[in-house]
Amino acid sequence: EIVHTFEFSQSGSYTSTTFNETVASEARKSAESGSIEIESGASYGPVSASVKAGVSTSNEVENMLQNTIREQSEQTITWSTKETRSYTVGAESRLILYQRYFSGPGMSIQDSAVRTTSVPLTADELEEEVPIDLELEPKNFISGITVVYSDRGSDVPGDRVLEWSGKSDDINFDFQGKFVWLVPKWTTQVSQALTDFSLVIQPQEDSRYDDLAAGTGGDFRYLIPAKQSNQKLFISELTLARSDSPMDNIPNVIWKGLPQGATGDINRGRDGSFLYLVWQLQRAHEI
Repeated sequence: EIVHTFEFSQSGSYTSTTFNETVASEARKSAESGSIEIESGASYGPVSASVKAGVSTSNEVENMLQNTIREQSEQTITWSTKETRSYTVGAESRLILYQRYFSGPGMSIQDSAVRTTSVPLTADELEEEVPIDLELEPKNFISGITVVYSDRGSDVPGDRVLEWSGKSDDINFDFQGKFVWLVPKWTTQVSQALTDFSLVIQPQEDSRYDDLAAGTGGDFRYLIPAKQSNQKLFISELTLARSDSPMDNIPNVIWKGLPQGATGDINRGRDGSFLYLVWQLQRAHEI
C-alpha cells in the first residue's frame, strides 16, 4: 500500500450584482412567456435561494447561495481555505480523485466534496445541471419624504426616519420651535425611486418645500428630492446621523462598504449638534 498526502484547497467567490442581474433576466423571460406574474415597472430581488430538492449538493454551495442573496455590496467577495488529506492506494491498483466545482451566475465554488474512483468518469458523470429554486419579491425604494410637524413630542410618528445611534430624531432638537420628523415615502416602481437629496439653506421661504426648521426663526432649511436619469442605484434606506463634531467619514461609519450618500449639515449656521440625512443605495433590476 502507498499513502499519498496532498494539500487540498477549497475556495469560492460571489458577486451579488451579477447574480441579481441574471435572476432579473430569467424572471423577465418567464413573465413574457406567461409562466409567472409580476408587477410591471418594479425591481425584483431574491429573498431565498436553494438547490432543488433531491439534487446532491454541499453546505458550501447552500451557504454561498444565502450569502449571495443577502450581500448588498457591489464588490466580489472571495474566500479560500487549505487542508492536508491522505489517501491509501492498494497494491496493483489506482485511485483517481475528483473535486466538485460549482459554477453559477456571479458565483463559483471549489467545495469539500471529493469523489474517488479507480476508472475515469464519463463526460455525463463529470458535469450535471443543478436547478436552483428562487423566491422573488419587489424591492422597496424611497420616493420622497413627508415632513411632520407637531407642538408635542408625544405625537412622534412610528414610521419616522430614526437616528442611527439612538440619539434624537427630532430635526429641531435643542432648538425652539416645532417638533419636526421625517417620514419616508416608499415605492416599488423604479420610475418613482429617488437617487439623492439636496440640502438647501436660505433666508427666503420657498412654498414648494417644507421647512425643516419650522418655528425657530432664521434661515429656512429644505430637503430637495432628486432623481438622476443616468443612475442605476436608488435610495433604499434612510437614517439620520447626529454628532457633536463634523462627520467627514460617514461612508466608513454607517453601512460601511455599501453605496450611500448624505446631505451636508442640516444645522449649519445655527448652534447645536451636527445633523445629516444619510441614505443607502441599491441597484435596481427592473423586470
